[in-house]
Amino acid sequence: MSDRKEVLVLGGTGQFGERICRRLSREAGICLIVTSRDKARAEALASDLRRLSPGANVRGAALDQDSASFSTDLEALDPYIVLHTAGPYQYQDYRVAKACIAAGSHYIDLADGRDFVCGFSSLDTAARKKDLLLVSGASTLPGLSVAVVDELAPKFSRIECVQMSIAPAHQTPRGPGTVAAVLSYCGSPFKTLRDGQWTTVYGWQDLRLQNYPELGKRLSAACDVPDLALLPDHLPGVKTVSFHAALEATWEQLSLWLMAWFTRLRIVRSWQRFIPFFAAMSERLILLGSVRGGMHIHISGLSLEKQAVNYSWYMTAEDNHGPEIPCTPSIVLVKKMLHGDLTLRGARPCMGMMTVDEIMAELSNFNISTETVLEKDE
Repeated sequence: MSDRKEVLVLGGTGQFGERICRRLSREAGICLIVTSRDKARAEALASDLRRLSPGANVRGAALDQDSASFSTDLEALDPYIVLHTAGPYQYQDYRVAKACIAAGSHYIDLADGRDFVCGFSSLDTAARKKDLLLVSGASTLPGLSVAVVDELAPKFSRIECVQMSIAPAHQTPRGPGTVAAVLSYCGSPFKTLRDGQWTTVYGWQDLRLQNYPELGKRLSAACDVPDLALLPDHLPGVKTVSFHAALEATWEQLSLWLMAWFTRLRIVRSWQRFIPFFAAMSERLILLGSVRGGMHIHISGLSLEKQAVNYSWYMTAEDNHGPEIPCTPSIVLVKKMLHGDLTLRGARPCMGMMTVDEIMAELSNFNISTETVLEKDE
């Protein structure tokens, strides 16, 4: 167990950062440093957390990852672990992780950008030289998704197909960072493994109808995520890996599909300049849907008896508790590192570092449930 307990949350007043700070502030012994570009906002949240959890060791600080003095400022704060929640990661380099190496701090992020997560191991040698652990993608993908695949893998002699989808609740708050991530690959080509061949698909197209037992049917579209590249290496013999997002509002899903065509036809080269508009519209229309969301992972292949077998894993989040899910793998890692239960070193994607049970234990205070179903071919 480490004697040091300082955990710094970069982007601590943001969409996911604030949720993580609220949950970590309730943990005994943690010295939490809430950071924001706006020092007043960081200090206000720290004050609120101390009020809600008397005795909590929380303080606010100004920290801007885009500042020329970022590395020096981070080193002055001297954290044991840096939790990087300030997305979107699709447009970032590794300056935060490199600053952590220079400062001698362990690092965890919630990245969902495919290139960002898959290229993260380029920092492995530098991290090992400083005896540090740097983890990228400690979120729903690939943190939770790969944990689910690993849990079900012993039921198979060979996994041939992994199909994943997420169905967020319409009333889930979506800040500018989330909107930027959604739009980053709208209409952009990317590769996915389909029937043993790498196939080009386009962001927010490839429409499919997904059925969730607790949510009903939703229209979904393809999204570019790290798992599309990571799972083919993780599962020798797999022939198909796909990921789709199933928005609750069909009109919203079809709007993104149409926007993707505008990009493909070069009518609109990039939607990034429209982020403030879409973020504002999202807030205005947020009450037009429900507070129920979910996730589905379907795995098929050969059983231990060499027979065709299919399993589906479902997660359902009620009461708008879905945003707690992507926050949880990072919290699991922080606790394991502080307790000395994770002695790995180097820089790597978030794979093989936690179990589904560990994640669900951290979600036990929320209205979130899971179910695993053995599906029979008709």
